[in-house]
Amino acid sequence: MNKVKNSVQAPLANQTAFDLTAPIDIQAVIGAVKLHQDLLTAIDMLDAREVLQHAYGIPGVTDSITLGRVEGGSVSSMYNGVFIGRNAAGKVVPRTLKVYPVKIEEADEPERYRRTYITEVRGGLYDGGHPFEVWLIAHVLQIASQDLLNVLFTAKYDSTQISGSANTDIKHAFDGWGSIAWDEINAATPKISTALGNMYATGVMTVQNIGDQLLAMWRSRPETFRRKSSKIFMSADLVDMYNDWYEAKYTFVAGVGDEEGHPLYLRGTGKKCEIVPVYGLGKDSQFVILTTQQNMCYGFDKESDLRTVKPFNSGNPYWFTMAGKYVFGCQFASIHKSEFCVSDRRLTPAFIAVTSPTGNPKEKGWYVKSGDDYVLTTDTSVPAQNAPTYYEWTI
Repeated sequence: MNKVKNSVQAPLANQTAFDLTAPIDIQAVIGAVKLHQDLLTAIDMLDAREVLQHAYGIPGVTDSITLGRVEGGSVSSMYNGVFIGRNAAGKVVPRTLKVYPVKIEEADEPERYRRTYITEVRGGLYDGGHPFEVWLIAHVLQIASQDLLNVLFTAKYDSTQISGSANTDIKHAFDGWGSIAWDEINAATPKISTALGNMYATGVMTVQNIGDQLLAMWRSRPETFRRKSSKIFMSADLVDMYNDWYEAKYTFVAGVGDEEGHPLYLRGTGKKCEIVPVYGLGKDSQFVILTTQQNMCYGFDKESDLRTVKPFNSGNPYWFTMAGKYVFGCQFASIHKSEFCVSDRRLTPAFIAVTSPTGNPKEKGWYVKSGDDYVLTTDTSVPAQNAPTYYEWTI
């Protein structure tokens, strides 16, 4: 009985070798991709999974979907012999998750990959593996996932960036979680603030106080929240700062207490609060989101869209061209204090102009603008005449 060889691991006897001296056969490429479709992984399951695995994915969203959580309410009271139906289970505050299209494009010359990745070339690193065309598409999906990972918190949809003749950065393609929260903080009538209880004033966090401040932030939540498993999302640099604080404060003893290595959970929460590093936040960002996985929602249409990039004939027979498109969007199901909290730090640190400057600008660490750059001032006093605009680096 003849055994069927695994087409991924065994040499591709039925495949035509990738001939760099001949024009690309686009039909053969499409056929190879279809044959090995099972090797392709969805964008949200590649690099972006580092964050998205801690969120709640909602498929089947083609334009928008209304989310909402029941906030407040009580249905229990002392029995007095009469049912009058005046108690309520709370109210649902609707929030809209909207998805926007994101495109993927790639054009490359296979010659650049002759000895490294083309499996059919003698002496290649992956001789006898799956076709180069499939590897290249998988590689493009990997890059697309990295692009998505870097803007999950900072993307801000901007319809003015839409152009038929130019590619605009993915950071303008949809609204990221951080941008959504920042808009609510800065709205004419803020929906996130310390007064509402869904913002906690951590102040500037340092390696000396970060662990205490984050734990205080978690402990400021209602008991109903602290009973749940939660996530605290912060920049990778802030996670490093937390690790430094942790290692300076606690000594690891083999077999006792905490695990060796970087903490996975916020110390003092009984492993109720998991630390999640996020990427793409600005330098020195101390913007922190504390919530639950079910509250961090992202939407898309079909999973197949997230792992489909289609080769096509561009008119240049020696170039490998491909394109894809998927829809994506983020939202919180609720920003009520019982479900959600942010730190009182800026989403994106920025140079902010100093109003009515006095004293010694150099000692205060103020900056002045030089062209497009900001440089530390050498002024030891504010000039009485023609004083420059001073800036503070504000986090």
